[in-house]
Amino acid sequence: MKKKAVAQDNSYLEICGGIATGKTTLCQKFSEKGMHTVFEDFQTNPFWKEFYASPQEYAFETELSFHLQHYSLIKANLKYKNFACDFSLVQDMAYADINLTQRRHELFCDVAKELRNEVGFPKILIHVYCSENEQLQRIRERNRKPEESISKSYLASLNIAIKKRIVEIESLCQVIHIDSSKTDFRNGLPVEFKKRQI
Repeated sequence: MKKKAVAQDNSYLEICGGIATGKTTLCQKFSEKGMHTVFEDFQTNPFWKEFYASPQEYAFETELSFHLQHYSLIKANLKYKNFACDFSLVQDMAYADINLTQRRHELFCDVAKELRNEVGFPKILIHVYCSENEQLQRIRERNRKPEESISKSYLASLNIAIKKRIVEIESLCQVIHIDSSKTDFRNGLPVEFKKRQI
């Protein structure tokens, strides 16, 4: 018998998007509105800095560590009826698509499928996006040294991979697309949520 995903009775949100598209800022707005929120602590990943210095050498452990961290955070918060994450398992799949070679990509996908079967899909996936030029500008402004090597072509590849992964799950959860270059999340929740009950 196929195991039922435990998260289907929950109304949790995953926020998905490329680097510096506004995921954390948007999640902070949900927190300010009283919603339980869960934030990624990327600096606890022991391979994060090494990955940017040598992507091919550290890609597998970096992507797997992030995915396990995200899965564990979602699982730990399923006790809440509603919560929002500033990360997404869908986005993790996109990173794996562009960073992992065939055999390791297959291994990652096998693990990811098992974990998603356990925690289920979110009620809503929020896809935040902006142009690669805007992303690069924001990356430079936040001035994280390990991110100095990020290129426009890498951002473009990741954005394409995210869109492909989102298409695959659109029948499994509601997807909302928000252009973060047109909506400043620092001023509050986007208009898409002002009349919505989450």
